[in-house]
Amino acid sequence: MNRVFAISAVAALLILAVLLHTSIKDWLWVHPWWHSAIVALPTIALAIFAYFDLQHADEANTLRGEANILRGRIADLEEERNHHLQQIAENTRKPATQAERNASILLKYLRARVKVSEGQGGWGDAPEIVQVSDDNIVTLFTPRGGLTTAAWCVRVRCDELEITEIPEGSCPLRIKVLKRYGQDVQLGEITKWEDRHQIAGLAIPKKGSNVQSTSYGKPGTGETRSLNVYASADGHNSFVLEASPGGTSTGDNVAISKQFMLLQVEYEAEGFGRRNSNSGSGGSYPLFIKT
Repeated sequence: MNRVFAISAVAALLILAVLLHTSIKDWLWVHPWWHSAIVALPTIALAIFAYFDLQHADEANTLRGEANILRGRIADLEEERNHHLQQIAENTRKPATQAERNASILLKYLRARVKVSEGQGGWGDAPEIVQVSDDNIVTLFTPRGGLTTAAWCVRVRCDELEITEIPEGSCPLRIKVLKRYGQDVQLGEITKWEDRHQIAGLAIPKKGSNVQSTSYGKPGTGETRSLNVYASADGHNSFVLEASPGGTSTGDNVAISKQFMLLQVEYEAEGFGRRNSNSGSGGSYPLFIKT
């Protein structure tokens, strides 16, 4: 509308300039009817220009409305496209493997102590879940103390174990190890996983003769356990105790005797009874084991 007024004003000024500065003004003076018509001319032109401008404005409003409708339709189509892309991504997503599913469960219980069984028996001490790697390998750490005189850890592929999310005692999770990954790692006398890089570990002596071997069984089941004690090959007061299932402990004749008896009490408390027991010579360092 402002454009219409500007054009009308310019046109009126041009017309007045022509009429008032030529001989036409004298003719208009003696013909008042024409004089009135010319005076009314800007008003008429303004009305005509306004009419056409309103027509253009209506057309512009119509086009803007159609554009808004098209933009809304485009937004709907984009939303529908994104929905289809999401469905395609979900349909093409690789289903989680058993190892990945187990790893996600174990990560929920990271740094928790868990009840572990292996074969027909269980581990004496409840190990701690300390690591779950990107390769879906879990590390179970047993610190020194309780039933073990030396710390150790076991690694297991997450698809080589069975998980039951049913608490047992203070353990929120039960794990059955089907197959270990690699060798067990002896970690000396540490009591915390964070101390595993320390070199103050307990040296594992070279095994000599077997000086104590005892097997256990649970009536009515096929579950078995065993304890084996080996003297040091160099004749020093150093022994190796292997618990199956379980870990390896080392110590002198007194420490190994205590460890052996602790494990035996644990087994008997779980319903296991002795089946076979054989004793050998501990040399100059006798064992204090009662079977």
